[in-house]
Amino acid sequence: MYYKNTLCLLIIVTIMLFSQCKSSHVSISRKAKSTYNFIRITNLSEKTFNKLLTNPKRNQKHFNIKRFNKKLSITKHESSGFSALTICNQTPSNKHIIYFHGGAYFAEATKSHRKLIEKICLTYNYKVSFIKYPLAPENEAAFTHKVTNELYQIIQKKYPDDVFILMGDSAGGGLALAFLQTLVSENHQNIPNKTVLLSPWLDVEMSNPEITDYIEKDVLLNLDGLIKCGQIYAGKLPTKDPQVSPIYGNMNNLGEIKVFVSTHELFYPDCQRLKSKILQAEGSSCDMTVMNNMIHDWIIFPFDESEQCLEEIHQFIEN
Repeated sequence: MYYKNTLCLLIIVTIMLFSQCKSSHVSISRKAKSTYNFIRITNLSEKTFNKLLTNPKRNQKHFNIKRFNKKLSITKHESSGFSALTICNQTPSNKHIIYFHGGAYFAEATKSHRKLIEKICLTYNYKVSFIKYPLAPENEAAFTHKVTNELYQIIQKKYPDDVFILMGDSAGGGLALAFLQTLVSENHQNIPNKTVLLSPWLDVEMSNPEITDYIEKDVLLNLDGLIKCGQIYAGKLPTKDPQVSPIYGNMNNLGEIKVFVSTHELFYPDCQRLKSKILQAEGSSCDMTVMNNMIHDWIIFPFDESEQCLEEIHQFIEN
């Protein structure tokens, strides 16, 4: 969810050191395991969330237009003081991903998010509109949804012939699902029929009793920190409001949902719960890929498993 510079550097150093061992054929899967073990040893999750709650970084330059791959074209959209960037190559298809980044609703997107979006655009020729949605503690969930809807409507009008797909990681996955439920409940036109949720945060209360079984397994997320972030983000809304915790929302008519989650995430029990609820709903379907022993939000890391998941996403969008 939120990766401080220190954590990112530690991960990078770990991967570099691991790749320089005597064997010249070190697999990405081994790097993933090495990274997981290193993060566990350093025990940074509590410190990371404490810093996030007290002093979240702002105005970072990871999504400055000048930072993007020069092969990509960038179009900026603005509403209510916030913006979205539509990124594509020179010959994009009409498949258009609306992307919501993770970060516990407190943190800005990271360089890893930008690299992921660049890869999607360059490899699969999709357009990606990255939503710079309002963050807590400066803003609350109701306003975040208002701005998200405004930016989405602007993008739809700009690209009327595109086929839209919602996608989000971690908190962004929760926002993507909550936003989809809102679009359906308000009977919007051109509601996306496909949604991709990457390690989604579905209940900010973290009330599922099974979650405690995963505290020792999840080396990136901190349970108390998540609950505090969720309470602040909810603002005047109840924490069980579907705009805040979409696990409590209406699961009917959501179209096709694709979920990616690991067995070593605090969010794993709620992802299982989500799939069960969707399978009982009308007009909705859910397919879930469960990865063993991976860190939370592994798809934004340079692992072989991340490549596999991107290919699955591609197949899901195309089929």
